[in-house]
Amino acid sequence: MKLSIDQNKKRIFFLTFLISYKCTNECKHCAIPGSPNQDDISMELGDVKRYLDDITSNYIVDEVGFFGGEPLLNFNLLVSLIEEVKKFNIPKIGLPTNGYWGKNDLTAKKYALKLKEAGLNQIGFSVDAFHQEFIPLDVVRRAIKAAHEVGIEWIGLVSQILGPENENNQFNEQTKNITDILSKEFEFCEVIKSELQVRGRAANQLTEYFPMMTIPSDRCLIFKVPMFMIDPNGWVFHQLCHGICIGNANTNSLSEIISDFNYRKHPIIGKLVAKGGPKNLLDIAIEKGYEPLNGYADKCHLCFSARNFLRPFYPNILEPSNLYF
Repeated sequence: MKLSIDQNKKRIFFLTFLISYKCTNECKHCAIPGSPNQDDISMELGDVKRYLDDITSNYIVDEVGFFGGEPLLNFNLLVSLIEEVKKFNIPKIGLPTNGYWGKNDLTAKKYALKLKEAGLNQIGFSVDAFHQEFIPLDVVRRAIKAAHEVGIEWIGLVSQILGPENENNQFNEQTKNITDILSKEFEFCEVIKSELQVRGRAANQLTEYFPMMTIPSDRCLIFKVPMFMIDPNGWVFHQLCHGICIGNANTNSLSEIISDFNYRKHPIIGKLVAKGGPKNLLDIAIEKGYEPLNGYADKCHLCFSARNFLRPFYPNILEPSNLYF
């Protein structure tokens, strides 16, 4: 039997557009790290149209997400981008948000309705000790309620846990209280908890809360999964690890970048997936003058610290500067 054109295409599980690095908050744990002080560059509608035309001609895309920073800070742009994605019949369109826009019932309903009408069908609310340092719980409540009332299909409560979930620390206790309150009030929400990875701002502000390991050596195998993110500068990363570029979509087509990507041969990623994992990056950094720390919170902390030092030696790969210090 002859296969259809679509059946011959490879699949991308998740394609994310990082709209902007700006955020309402400066959360201690943020990997981006989002901030009101990040630069003003943002994704452009014309670029997203170009990326979608290209990638859907060559791949099946299961899901598109919008990321930040806080995606809703560029609200009119966001609505236009969601409308554009919807034209390509991609089944899942979603985003995370801190819910800052639930300032009152009218505003919350207005934002939620526009997102729903544009084509958004998944929304995750970031709720934990880190976010609630900045966003009052009542504000998030109104945003969640509005998202449900307008009929957004999937609504999640997304939390970051510092260390294992049963680790007894001030952050986890606060996060448990927050998620318990919201999950009881909004039973329709799916609760998603993940262990915090120490990179970005967390590498500067949260390491004291971890038992520091000497040299973590776990290999990092996430790069096998076809999930990609594009930032406003055109830099393309793996969805789950920002700041290690596999190309720039302003220079080469997105589909060409993805088809040419070989995680084993990438000059940085190849070291992370090999035996020894991020220790391989540490060895390279030491050769170039890096002084290792006394210990590392986890393998991401080791990787991020080594990459932060190695940036001058890997231009156009360890990019952009927004993600480093």
